[in-house]
Amino acid sequence: MGKSKHWERIGSLRRTKECAAQTREAILDAAERVFFRQGVATTTLSQIACEAGLTRGAIYWHFSGKLELVKAMQERACLPQEQFFQPDLFKTAEDPLDQLHRATADFLDFILTDRRGKCVYTILFLRCEYVGEMQEALKRWREEDARFKRLVEDVFERAAKEGRLARYWIPSVAANVYVSALTGLVQEWLRSDESFDLPGDGRALLGSLFQGFANPCKLAQQAGNRNENAARSA
Repeated sequence: MGKSKHWERIGSLRRTKECAAQTREAILDAAERVFFRQGVATTTLSQIACEAGLTRGAIYWHFSGKLELVKAMQERACLPQEQFFQPDLFKTAEDPLDQLHRATADFLDFILTDRRGKCVYTILFLRCEYVGEMQEALKRWREEDARFKRLVEDVFERAAKEGRLARYWIPSVAANVYVSALTGLVQEWLRSDESFDLPGDGRALLGSLFQGFANPCKLAQQAGNRNENAARSA
């Protein structure tokens, strides 16, 4: 009997934890929908509770307030910098500029189909005023953004040392131009309700951008090597 009750209690605890986790996910799903529709500042916890079909008490059981909800929403979404721009990919790459070009193109393809990511990016970029307590919500975003910028600067520094970066570019300036172009492209796509072909237009922009970054002598050398290899295999 004792063992039976013990396992019953364990089973009950598991179900309780699973139920709590499902409720938390439902609250975050509801918060994303309401934040997306009307912005963070004008959204109340009562509206989120209504959207989720729960009470305000259920919200407060899981989250202390709106700030914690926004931070949890960010943590649940995968930031693109974390997935596509890992330092090891660039340390082992033969051509760091080419690796950055390909990683950026892959990211643009991904964001097109990442439903949650698009929703969260739109909220963070366009539906949230970072004043008062909401400044804390920027912490993770800023930290990852700073890491991303350092990685990009390292890529251009290495490209310059290897003679792959055109001489008229200063690595830090090239990094700022690249980051501004990528950020602006994604923000405009979100702001315009996906009114243009992000991967297609993005690849055109990247092609022009990286062609401008590359040392013309290196490009000519690479083209010559490709032609030589093609002739040998013919």
